[in-house]
Amino acid sequence: MPMLSACLSICLALSPVPTTSRKAELSMLKGRLDALCQAFHGRMGYCVKDLDSGKFISYRGEERFPTASTIKTAVAVEAVREIDEGKLKWTDTRVVPPMDGRQFSMWSYFFKDGTKLNVDGWVNLMLTVSDNTATMVLREWLKPDNVNARMESLGLANTKVLWDNFPPNEPDKVRLRGQFGLGMTTPIEMNGLIERICRRKAASPAGCDRILRILSHQYWDDYTGVTSPVDVKVASKSGAIDRSRSEVSLVFTAHPYILTIYTDNQKDQQWTAKNEGDVTIRRMCGMIWNALNPDRPFTPPAGYETFLPSGGGVE
Repeated sequence: MPMLSACLSICLALSPVPTTSRKAELSMLKGRLDALCQAFHGRMGYCVKDLDSGKFISYRGEERFPTASTIKTAVAVEAVREIDEGKLKWTDTRVVPPMDGRQFSMWSYFFKDGTKLNVDGWVNLMLTVSDNTATMVLREWLKPDNVNARMESLGLANTKVLWDNFPPNEPDKVRLRGQFGLGMTTPIEMNGLIERICRRKAASPAGCDRILRILSHQYWDDYTGVTSPVDVKVASKSGAIDRSRSEVSLVFTAHPYILTIYTDNQKDQQWTAKNEGDVTIRRMCGMIWNALNPDRPFTPPAGYETFLPSGGGVE
């Protein structure tokens, strides 16, 4: 088999290629990752899948976690599927909400009243810079029930986008919103969603390719991105709220893999690069890279923390 590099066709292989060495690498890696999760001051889980062999390892992989912004990938899938089905066009537009309907998170909060963006623009803002106002627009446009039904159709019953406008006569949805916030998933299910996108099973091939290209233009690259060599393609989406940090990524290396990492009930809720969740996820991402790419060990250069994404410093 030729070298598997940053080419999506890798993910479309008809049969996985099991190797004893890859299984051994995953087995050894699991003990080290599990130890980090067990030492974490909070609840932590992960899933790592080797796309060559189809083998995966996990810890608390079937437990539900708050997604924070990683659920935005599911919203993007629904947008693409509705375009596939002729319900939307990539060029359809929506006006930015009034100021009291926006969130101070990245760029569209500062748009002039009346500014219109199309689906393309809202999806790109939502995924690349994790713009929360863009997410609010798309969530209202596409409807959470439609996103969640789509996830269920893909076999992902625990992966749901939630919002604070569920009617009181739907107490289960209201309860989930109070428990998980913006969204919920499990490490194994979110890993499966990324694999379905990678294998062009989540939407049309063109739509899945577009999602991966957008995820590969990630501004928030301070987990998998910064712990992988700079020439390696990474498609990722991270998330952060006070109590939780998360990372979802597909790494296009010689042997591509998907990792999903979630925390919850963190004791450390400071918003700095030294937050225990941030530090532990970065450590795990680096550990995974080095375990699965032993012929190409990598450590971020000294001083890399100085240049981690900051959100632009808008005040």
